[in-house]
Amino acid sequence: MEIKLGRPIVLNRELSELDRFVLDVVELIEKYTPYVIVSGYVTILFGRSRGTEDVDFVIGEISEQKFLKMCWEARIRGFEFLNPEDCRGLYEMLVEKMGIRMARRGEIIPNAEIKSPKDYFHREALEDRIPVELNDRRIYISPIELQIAYKLYLGSDKDFEDAFFLYELFKGHLDEAMLHEYAKRLGVEVPF
Repeated sequence: MEIKLGRPIVLNRELSELDRFVLDVVELIEKYTPYVIVSGYVTILFGRSRGTEDVDFVIGEISEQKFLKMCWEARIRGFEFLNPEDCRGLYEMLVEKMGIRMARRGEIIPNAEIKSPKDYFHREALEDRIPVELNDRRIYISPIELQIAYKLYLGSDKDFEDAFFLYELFKGHLDEAMLHEYAKRLGVEVPF
């Protein structure tokens, strides 16, 4: 794996099935609304060896008309929604701040959990998203400092390991003041 830290972060490596799934989802969503990828896939993207069942996407505002077009196009592209609602029902779920799940037709894992911003941190991740060039394809991820602090806030062993992995990988390239500010706002301490 070849990684060049900066803005954008440049990453060249052999793509996994999960990467190809993410790139296909991104290609669909970005036609209709801005998005940011948060949580576990961010660490997997940078080489952490661990599994995940879902990839978390926080999306920007989307009108019902645009969402209905996106829903229709998703089906044409071979995706299906795992929620039992029709497209209008899925849109209502997004409006009510509930996540909807999309996977390749006939599969359950991996799936994309697509959600509207639920809180300040989701909105900030979307507004301050970081571009990553993955084998010449652009995707957007949460700011690393926010990602680390949020993982510490979640608190499971896996989340702590994700936070530590990102901290070690980006050490020397992090805005430490920003990291500690996010941690303070989330009520956690940065132990590394």
